[in-house]
Amino acid sequence: MTIMHSLFREGGTITVDHDRCSCCGQCAAICPADNLTLTAGQIEVQDSRFGCIACGHCMMICPENCIKVTGRGLSPEDIVPQPSPQERATPETLRALLLARRSTRQFTADEVDPHILNQIIEMAAMAPMAIPPWDVGCVTVCGRQRVGEVAAEIIAGYKRFLKVFRPWLLKGMRPFIGRAKYEQFVHFIRPLAETYVSAAEEGRDVLLWDAPALLIFHHSAYTDVVDATIPCTYAMLAAESFGLGSTIIGGVPPILQRNRAMCRKLGIPDGHTPALALIVGHPAVSFRRAIRRRFVSTGCPD
Repeated sequence: MTIMHSLFREGGTITVDHDRCSCCGQCAAICPADNLTLTAGQIEVQDSRFGCIACGHCMMICPENCIKVTGRGLSPEDIVPQPSPQERATPETLRALLLARRSTRQFTADEVDPHILNQIIEMAAMAPMAIPPWDVGCVTVCGRQRVGEVAAEIIAGYKRFLKVFRPWLLKGMRPFIGRAKYEQFVHFIRPLAETYVSAAEEGRDVLLWDAPALLIFHHSAYTDVVDATIPCTYAMLAAESFGLGSTIIGGVPPILQRNRAMCRKLGIPDGHTPALALIVGHPAVSFRRAIRRRFVSTGCPD
């Protein structure tokens, strides 16, 4: 038995070079699936309930570099040197990045370098999601013309939405969807759809904001929407580190999820669900001050 993915049905394969192994036992201690054991002074590979999940922890911790894991999308070539403490963000620099980041909806005329977008996606792929994140993906739409074409198709979907979900229908749905969802539909979702459509008819894009780049994060049925949401958030921070502005656009996925032809056109695999969209560009505004945010409840109990 192994943890199923849409791409991989088998567990990873672990090999140990016993001639080089010092039998320190660190790999056995860290393996989250109990695939390694220190028995009679030797590291042994054993069967476990879930098999090797190919997290790579044993390869990363081995002081002798004598363990190899292959399968489930992982290979020894994926192991890279650990960044030094001097290369990592300090609490102060990370706090400054988080504090400075703002949602950006006004962009300069400059396009975003595709090489930078690829680096943003590479950084986002390192976010903590799934085990590992082979069932999450990201498609990139580059250039204002292409992003505008996506916006036009999403707006067309909202026009169809408004024709179906009329006020009288929503009122009739209230006993079945509950008060909170009803109020969300009436006071937010439908008015937002009307705003998207009316602005488009005036020649304004208040959906994707004439952004020069768009990232769409998607996931398979073998993982959860949160596993696509987390890397989208990391992509925002990565964009900020490059001096770019970004904003998560939640209005794209609900329409895109119902337009499989458009999903295929964008390169979203069949069986995957669009989760979040992120617009990216060079910010046309510069904020003079930052703002602190708080959770509804914080702190450790006494």
